[in-house]
Amino acid sequence: MRISTSWAQQLGVNAMNANQVKMSKTQMQLSSGLKILAPSDAPAASVKILDLQESIDKTKQYQDNIEVARSRLDIEESSLETAENILIRAKELTVQALNSTLTADDRLSIKYEIDQMLDQMVGVSNTKNANGEFIFSGDFSTTPAVAWNVQSESYVYQGGINQRTLDVAPERRIADGDLGSDVFTNIASVSQEANTLVNGVESNHRSVFDTLQSLSKALSHEYEVPEASIKGNRFMQFGADYSVTPTSFNLTGENGAPVAVTLNAAYADLDAVVTAINSTPALSANNIEARSSGNQIEFISTTAGKDSSIQIDAVAGSFLTDFGFSSGTIGKGADLGGSLSGNKVSAFLNYAASPASFELNDEQGNSQTINLGANYANQAALIADIQGQITGSPIDGKIEINSLANPIEFRSVSSGGNSSVQIRQVSGDFLKNAGFSSGDAGRIFDATANDVLSDLDTALNNFLRVRTSVGARMHALDGQESQNEKFVLDMKSTLSDVQDLDYAEAISRFNIEQTALQAAQQAYSRVQKLSLFNYL
Repeated sequence: MRISTSWAQQLGVNAMNANQVKMSKTQMQLSSGLKILAPSDAPAASVKILDLQESIDKTKQYQDNIEVARSRLDIEESSLETAENILIRAKELTVQALNSTLTADDRLSIKYEIDQMLDQMVGVSNTKNANGEFIFSGDFSTTPAVAWNVQSESYVYQGGINQRTLDVAPERRIADGDLGSDVFTNIASVSQEANTLVNGVESNHRSVFDTLQSLSKALSHEYEVPEASIKGNRFMQFGADYSVTPTSFNLTGENGAPVAVTLNAAYADLDAVVTAINSTPALSANNIEARSSGNQIEFISTTAGKDSSIQIDAVAGSFLTDFGFSSGTIGKGADLGGSLSGNKVSAFLNYAASPASFELNDEQGNSQTINLGANYANQAALIADIQGQITGSPIDGKIEINSLANPIEFRSVSSGGNSSVQIRQVSGDFLKNAGFSSGDAGRIFDATANDVLSDLDTALNNFLRVRTSVGARMHALDGQESQNEKFVLDMKSTLSDVQDLDYAEAISRFNIEQTALQAAQQAYSRVQKLSLFNYL
């Protein structure tokens, strides 16, 4: 084969270019520390590199989430500690207020401190994190968790119903906070104020704010008699649309007359729904009222006390389902008054040989002497005789004996700030047998304050439970963080094996390629001189 002069020179140029390309690639590898500079260099390895890098980036995001969650839980834990200190101080003040030697002015001074503590507790419930989000509002993080409700004259929860969670691992999520409804409002209560009935079952829950508020009012001789109420359990902040498919339901008050309510329009928000319901003419005549409570609807009987009741029944449409009611739900009110209990079970029942007499006094100064002079077959017979002597007496309708209590309990049927019952010895041993002392008095303030003490203990236990949960989550975050760190280290090690350059091999290869380039250059310079024109 004959090779022309131009072709011979072109071969030399091609050889130099090829060696220069190889040396340039090796040089780029040495400068970057990577052996794969483009996907075309090793397609399979490039895909593996992308997968490994994606896993590392995701895990780093998990680590960032852990830091965010830890920060928010730190704030919550600190807030709960403050709330606990508030309740501990409230307990001290409540015990102090129960001292019968205190004057009205003394109790008012305690009330002023309780009011400040109530405001502080509201502030704790509306604590914000570094991003300005309310930590106890759940998925409604831009809405204060607790706000004053003008209609119910109480603090209500208006945050979300879902806890916010963060991904801390591919298949693991951890809540970065707790709902204010679980921490501050939905707390078990033994109080008379919370002793309402729903479907025949005591709905004995109230918020820590209501507990402090009831103590504050009692210290200034203000008492609220609980009314019957039923509340939906779904948040409907944004209203409902019944313009296409109207809905209707019945509300029944204590007078037993059902009132039909129909909704047949689009309602922009919860307040619009409440307004539409209250526009039903027969509701107010039957002592029934709808009101918003946070983001929920609540129906109440405007008649307070144990005789008030309210019931909801479905007729057509989806209102009950939409707003979280069950058809047939009944709410009943509770009485609020003083009570007086003995401390001995099954009092001595035979007073035939040694009759006994004692006097019961109500808050208005009315009294009735009870005479016992028979051998009673059982506790029920003794109670029936006492109640029989109360009936028709000056204290009838003001004091009653609890037919189920053992030890024996006398209750004031009256409601209000002065409600009380007092027992005095006349003759015989009944008071001693039943565990009373002559002159014992049961006042509504004592009942309220003792209920507050019990509810404060329950709230403290609830705070402790939540703090325990927060601590457990923070411990879990620490463990997950360590696990993620190890995972990232393992992934980086694998990634290094796939993409990092072997410098010793690359430097040796670079030297060989450099020598080959120099040889190609020298060969080209020699071939370039092999031309016939040099001899013409």
